[in-house]
Amino acid sequence: MKNTQVLIIGGGPVGMTLALALSKLNIKSVIINDRKTTTKHPKLDVVNCRSMEIYRQLGLADAIRSNGNPLDANQFVAYATAASGQFLSVLNNDNHLVYQSVADSNITIRSTNDGSLPLENMQRIPQMHLEPVLLNAIEKDANIECHFGWSMFGFEQDETAVTALVQDVDTGKNQHIRADYLIGCDGPNSKVRNFLNIDYDNTRDLIGELFIIHFQSDEIKDLYPNQQPYWHTWLCRPKFSGLLVSPDASRNDYVLHRPFAPRKNETIEQAIDTAIGKKVNYKIIQSGPWRPQFLVAKSFGRKRVFIAGDATHQYMPTGGLGMNTGVVEAHNLAWKLAAMLNGWGGKKLLDSYEAERLPIAKRNREHVKKCAAAVFEAQFAMNDTMLENTPEAEATRQTLKNDFNAKLPRLYESLGVEIGYRYHTSPVICEDKNTEPLYDERLYIPTTYCGSRLPNAFDEDGTAVFDLLDYQNMTLLDFVGSSESVKPLIDAAAKVQMPLKHIALKDKHLAKIYEKKYVLVRPDQHVCWRGDSIPSDCTHIINTVRGH
Repeated sequence: MKNTQVLIIGGGPVGMTLALALSKLNIKSVIINDRKTTTKHPKLDVVNCRSMEIYRQLGLADAIRSNGNPLDANQFVAYATAASGQFLSVLNNDNHLVYQSVADSNITIRSTNDGSLPLENMQRIPQMHLEPVLLNAIEKDANIECHFGWSMFGFEQDETAVTALVQDVDTGKNQHIRADYLIGCDGPNSKVRNFLNIDYDNTRDLIGELFIIHFQSDEIKDLYPNQQPYWHTWLCRPKFSGLLVSPDASRNDYVLHRPFAPRKNETIEQAIDTAIGKKVNYKIIQSGPWRPQFLVAKSFGRKRVFIAGDATHQYMPTGGLGMNTGVVEAHNLAWKLAAMLNGWGGKKLLDSYEAERLPIAKRNREHVKKCAAAVFEAQFAMNDTMLENTPEAEATRQTLKNDFNAKLPRLYESLGVEIGYRYHTSPVICEDKNTEPLYDERLYIPTTYCGSRLPNAFDEDGTAVFDLLDYQNMTLLDFVGSSESVKPLIDAAAKVQMPLKHIALKDKHLAKIYEKKYVLVRPDQHVCWRGDSIPSDCTHIINTVRGH
């Protein structure tokens, strides 16, 4: 029998991120994945800004960027009758981070030191190029054992551990693995979730079946300015609608999404030709139907077994919150597992995973629903004459443009959703008696209100505060600088062996952004306590944040 600290079922982006996060905490894990290789399908097309902040903390941001969309490439979004034109509208607002190239956004982030922007902008990269980056890091990591081409057949848990039966899919060889904890990152049809008898809280197949085509072409880039295909081109013309995605402007992969399969007597080639608007050379890689869902699991785990990623939620990709929600779940769960394994975490700490992340999964689902509705509504004004050279057709095109400009930006301009989430119902977040700032899905309002992600800002010497934090410790940000004043909190943490890093900051500008004289930040960069003075007895604060 093999023994490990954490057994991870599923070697997609969320499972691999979880393993790498655990290793950062010096926790050993084993990954079991029934696929023999990383995915060959583009799937996702963007790692959002919050996920990139997390990958930066794990030391992976640069590797992801070097394997993704060029840093100087645009992030524009177009609304067009075809990829070759006519373009009715292009979202390219230089004042909004999401449309800027990564190179330009780095300048914007550095010059906007008020806490309102993330430390990292998003990165366009298809899943088929993201997974090898993560796997490469795993293969070099002595704390992680990875088995692709193995499948889990079942597990049992007792008071001290979980025992799973796994099998090599080629040889049929069986093996038992005993772990302190088991995490199911095994996708929409999760065996782990099913074995736990956890159901979804919503209705399946609300939209029905959509259709996707992955193809390659070296010629489509020539249809766009500077030979840089726009990130998304929303297509709208008589008898045809869809979305053409360029997950990486430096490569020749494209993904065409259609709201239905090719009609009777319509070939896949005809669908592509209509989307492009002129004949170009291309190679079809794969195509087929898929069913978008709006589902969230009713629970995120039982006792020593938890689920994350697509095992917990299934979203239509409008808004780009599928994998990105899962990455934050992995980041949230990993440090809590480590705290338990290292002996300083209390029972409520693992309970807080569901308490914190399940409401966010539901909130993200509602945002995705609104984004999906915006997409469909923006095409309602289309009619059969819209391509004609007439005043009526021009009026139709203008109506379409107005609808697009009013409704589609919510899919992209949603920093509130991506970095503004707060853990309101968490048992390991101290009560904040201040008035809670407003929450807006699209507008991020920086705050250190307890449960919030710490705002990103830069110290006097240009160092990002996020880079001063580390994943192995709680961090006390101190804007007073008196070692005597922080001693009660440091002593209380030391008494229970909770790792605590103390950082004294003299920057008055930072003190204003972070609102309080003392801010206690968790390993996952969320504020768990704050105040203008430190109590003489900090036992309650420390016991709360460690879940005792």
